[in-house]
Amino acid sequence: MGYEPETLEYETSLRVCNSRSVALTFCLEPWGEQYSMAPEAIFDVVARGPKGDAPEVEFADDHIVLYGWPGSTVSVFHKGVELGAGCSERTPVPSTPFRKST
Repeated sequence: MGYEPETLEYETSLRVCNSRSVALTFCLEPWGEQYSMAPEAIFDVVARGPKGDAPEVEFADDHIVLYGWPGSTVSVFHKGVELGAGCSERTPVPSTPFRKST
C-alpha cells in the first residue's frame, strides 16, 4: 500500500431558522441563488471545502446571506430536499473571494 496524504478538506453543517413572522429571502453566494424562506422554516446547510475557513452568514431585516469560502461547495436542504438540485452542479468558490471583508 502506498502513502496517502491527509485530506485537507472538511465538512460542516449549519441549521438556519427563520424565527420571524414574515418570509425572508435566503441567498447562497457566490452562486447567486435565492430562495424564499417561509416563517418558521428551517434550512439545513452542508458545506464542504478546504480546512482553515468556514461559511459566513449575514442577517438583515428581509434576507439572510450565506457565503461559501474559497474552494468550497455548499448544499441547502429544506425538509430533506435539496434546494436548487438538478439545476446545475455548483462549482467551488474561486480562490479570490468577491465580497468585501470588514
